[in-house]
Amino acid sequence: MFGNSKKKAPQVSVDKFSSLLSGNVSLAGDLQFEDGLKILGTVRGNVSHKPGAASLLALSAEGRIEGNVSSYDALIDGTIIGDLHVEHLLELHSNARVVGNIQYRQLSMENGATVDGKLTRLADGEAPKPLELPAPVREEAAEA
Repeated sequence: MFGNSKKKAPQVSVDKFSSLLSGNVSLAGDLQFEDGLKILGTVRGNVSHKPGAASLLALSAEGRIEGNVSSYDALIDGTIIGDLHVEHLLELHSNARVVGNIQYRQLSMENGATVDGKLTRLADGEAPKPLELPAPVREEAAEA
């Protein structure tokens, strides 16, 4: 009678991250992940989940991403300089700093979190707009 008829979406458990980028690691380049990814270090490139798969991105307070980010669920407590697209639940914790536009379906934001960009809520059933990835810089152009 009071049951929820909505199909529950697959979720990744917070205590079962399949990948970890440690605090002493700095990665230059794009990164694609499935399941759970916890970032304590720095990524200079785009971080995206495998489309159609349940994924959870956790960015710790000391973590930093300089690039566009996409995930099914995300727990952000660090810094993102780029656009953020979250298909389901986004939690911005007190140390979160996002410089870029955010798309989300559900949002939780703690005191202290800051966003310098536009927040856009996705309607039920609406797919997030694809990330616009910056064109790669050619070495000849970079040297000029």
